[in-house]
Formats: sequence, C-alpha cells, structure tokens
Amino acid sequence: TVNIIKRFSKEAPAAMLFRGLFARVFSDERMDQIFRDHKERQIESPVVFSSLIHLLTPVISGGKPSVHASYQEREEQLGVSKQAVYDKLQGVEPAVSGALVKVPVAELAQVLAKAQATKPDPVPGYHTFVIDGKRLDGTEHRVLETRSMKSAPLPGTVLAMLDTRLEMFVDVACDPDSYACERKVVLPLLEHLEKGALYLADRNFCDGPLINHFLERESFFILRHHGRSPRWRKVKGSRLRKVGKDARGATVYEQEIEVVLPDGSWHRLRRITARLVEPTRDGDTELHLLTNLSTSVSAVMIADAYAERWTIETCLGHVAQALNAEINTLAYPGAALLCFCLALVLFNIISALKTLLSNFSSAAHVPALSYYYLALEIAEARLGIAIAIDDTYWKHCAE
Repeated sequence: TVNIIKRFSKEAPAAMLFRGLFARVFSDERMDQIFRDHKERQIESPVVFSSLIHLLTPVISGGKPSVHASYQEREEQLGVSKQAVYDKLQGVEPAVSGALVKVPVAELAQVLAKAQATKPDPVPGYHTFVIDGKRLDGTEHRVLETRSMKSAPLPGTVLAMLDTRLEMFVDVACDPDSYACERKVVLPLLEHLEKGALYLADRNFCDGPLINHFLERESFFILRHHGRSPRWRKVKGSRLRKVGKDARGATVYEQEIEVVLPDGSWHRLRRITARLVEPTRDGDTELHLLTNLSTSVSAVMIADAYAERWTIETCLGHVAQALNAEINTLAYPGAALLCFCLALVLFNIISALKTLLSNFSSAAHVPALSYYYLALEIAEARLGIAIAIDDTYWKHCAE
C-alpha cells in the first residue's frame, strides 16, 4: 500500500492532495451533521446526505458524465432506487446547500493560515471580501415548450461572497427563485459582516438599506454607484477633484457627497469617478464608486481595489470551466442549488491545493497552475485512487 501511495503521489500529486483535503473537511459525519443542523422540513431518509455528496462529486469534478452514471457505480452501496435518490436531491433545502459551503471553509482557511499561504489585501490592512451573484442556467428538463424562452423558469439564484485572502467562497445565499431581487437575496450574507472588513460589490447591491447594513456593522465598502440609487446630493462647497491615474490608466476624480438612508437621514460618503481608457463591455466610459473608507486610503487605491471585484467573476468562470457546476438534467431548484454549492466547495479545495502546490514547490520555476488542468487530473485519477487506496487511509489523514 505504501508503494501505491508513493506512486500516486508522484504521478498525480494534485489528485492525492485533493483527496486528502476532501477527507479532512468532508468526513461523512460532518456532512450528515450539516444536513441535521440546517434542514428545516426535509426528513432523514435511507439516502443519507453524505451519500448524495459522494454521488455528485465525481459528476461535478468531471469523472462521471451524469448523475445516472454515478448512481450505477454506487448502486450497491446506496441500496435504494434511482428515483429515491432523485427525490432526495430535489428536496434539499437552500439553507443546507449554503451551509455546505460555509462550514468546511473554516478548515481550509486554517490549513492556509498554518502554511502562511494567504494572499495580500487589495487595500493593506483591510480584510477584503467580494459579493456577486449567479442566476443558474436553464436545463434540459424544463417544460419542452419553454426551453428556448428567455423568460422560462430557471433553477435558482446563488449570491456568493469571496474572501480575497484565501481566494475561496466563504458564504453563499441561495434562492430557488431565479428572478428574485438580488438586493433581497443578499440580506442573509449581510447579517454576518465582519467589523472593520472591506466589501466590494457592483451596482446591483448599491442602495440605502444595504449601505445602512454596512454602517451599522462598522464595516467598510466600495460599491459601484447605481446612479439613481441611493438618492444623493453634492456636499456644499465640495468640488470634483482630479487625483491621478489608476493601474489601468483611468483618470481618477473624487468628490464628497451625501446619500439618504432608510430613516431619512443623510450620510456623507466619498464618490470616486474613474474615467476609463476603454469602455466597459456595457459601453460605460466612467465608473462611479461609493465608499466610506477614510481619506487615508487614496482615491486611486480605491479605484485599483475595486478592480479586485473581477476576481469573483474570474473564480466563477473557473467554476464554470473546470467543474460541471450546472448539471443540465437537474431542473429542480433544490438539486440544482446543491450541485452549484458543491461545485463552489470543490473549487475552494482546488484553490487551496493550487496555493499549497505553488508555495511549497521545490522547482526553481513554478509554472502557472490552471484550475482546469488540476480538475482534469483529479477527475482522471479519481477512480484509480478509489480502487487502490482504502477509505481507512483517508480517514486516518483526516484525524
């Protein structure tokens, strides 16, 4: 067994490290406890929650083409019909799917902290998080007549929070309504804001009530100004001042303004304007940013920091490219949201191993590691590792 482990570690190091990290953060007991702690109406059944995770993981990582194919491999272990599995999947509640992301990330964060492998803050001294959303795509199993319609039912909405130090998703809010207002779906995330931390978000999250959440929790924000929301006015005597150029060559201006809060009071903020060298993909030539950061943080640094918001879109892109996060055959919101959240968890584990491999490589020149090829190695080696190395080894690694 020792020789087999050494051989796999040499030939497929990413797959072995992934399997070890997965065992550490996702023991069967922990997965089933997540279900018990966060379920609201769904009852325990012969199909335990941990068995769903083991069933879906090879599909999402690319090792199996479909849930049905994965079920065929595990049919004897599951001991229930395929329909019973699908019934369990469609009944998984959004709170359980969200907890699946939030609970294990603490363990991964601890691993990176011990390895001193965290990334620098965009604004030094401010622990930074990025908030963004994803409306899940349509599936093959919608009503036939609606499959080609843009207005047809979709499986749900996921709003995610990315920790830029870890480059991991640390919190999510799920809603089975794909057309739900993002400003309402995001509210559970804002209940756990970190005092003194910095949050970046686009204009979909810029309004008086959301700004008030940040202020009440003594957090900092950089939000792209919606223009009409929240209602605002110029501060008397404050003029638009040119302050320099950001890293992308945009000319940066600053002005003090006031915005109206839900109680009708006015609160003073800084409004940063970046006049772009090239228009955005939406054709905008200027970006207007609202922030409550003190003047000790320059307007140019704020404009540069906002560029980090694209980090979450990049990470969501990696999730889409490297992982099968939106399984076409799962139309029920419960199943679709669970799969997407599990994909975020797998992304977090791959992100952690990518960081560890880069930081502790003994090679003179460490090549850029691709999420796609790491996921491909993991998928290709999965079955061989499962056959050759007994689960007791991974349980020992997790202790």
